[in-house]
Amino acid sequence: MAEPTGSRAAVLGDRAVASGRYLIFFAGRECGEEHWRLDSTADGWVATGEQVTVPPHPFPNRHEYRATLTREWRLVGLDILWTVGERRLVSTHRAEGGTWRVQIDYAGQVREQQGDYPEFCEVEYATHVFNAFVLARRDFQLGGEHEFPVLRIGPPYMAVTPERMLYRCVEVGTFESPRGPVKAKRYVVSLPPRPEEEGYTFWADEDGFVLESYEGLDRERPWMRLIEYRRAAS
Repeated sequence: MAEPTGSRAAVLGDRAVASGRYLIFFAGRECGEEHWRLDSTADGWVATGEQVTVPPHPFPNRHEYRATLTREWRLVGLDILWTVGERRLVSTHRAEGGTWRVQIDYAGQVREQQGDYPEFCEVEYATHVFNAFVLARRDFQLGGEHEFPVLRIGPPYMAVTPERMLYRCVEVGTFESPRGPVKAKRYVVSLPPRPEEEGYTFWADEDGFVLESYEGLDRERPWMRLIEYRRAAS
C-alpha cells in the first residue's frame, strides 16, 4: 500500500504529535470526556487515550486504550483496559498478517478469538480517533462513498463483531473547531443493509479528526464534541 499523500500525512510527518479532548453526551446531556494523543514513531503511529463516562450515561465506565498502526494507517494492535465499578477487563488485540487475534482476560478467565483481517479491512472502537484512521486511508469528495469490512470492538467483552461499514461524504463546508473555523466535511456512517438512520453522522476537518458527532442523523443530539485540539507545527 502506498504512503498516504493527503494533507494529513504532510501535516503529521515523522516528528509530530496531535492531542485533544472530547466531551461526551448521552441523550443530549453531557456525561463524560475523553483525552487522546497521537504520536509518530519509527515504525508508524501510536494512539493512546482514556475515556470516562458518568451519569446520566446508562453504563458509567472508564476505559484506557493504546493502538499501534503502520505508516500506512493500518491498525496492527490494540490494548484495552476497561473498568466498570470494581470490575476490570483486559482485552488484547493483534494483527498477524491477514489474521486478527484477541485475548480477553476477565474475572480470572481467559477467552480467545480470531478471524480474517484482509488488507482493506478497518477496525471500529469507542473512540473517534479511529474514524481518523479510516479517513486517512481513503479519499472522499462530496457525494463519494466507500464500503468495506470492519471489525467492531465493544462491550461487554471488548471482543470483535465483523460487519460491513459504509462511509458517505454528504456535506462540505466550514465548521467551528477549537482552533477556530476550519474547512470540514460531514460524513454518514452506517452498517449495510441496515438503514442509515441506525448509524451516525460527524464533521471532520481536512486532516480527518472528528470535530463533532451526533446520535443517529439528528444534529440536535450531539454525541461527542472536540473542545481541545493541539497539533505539532509542520
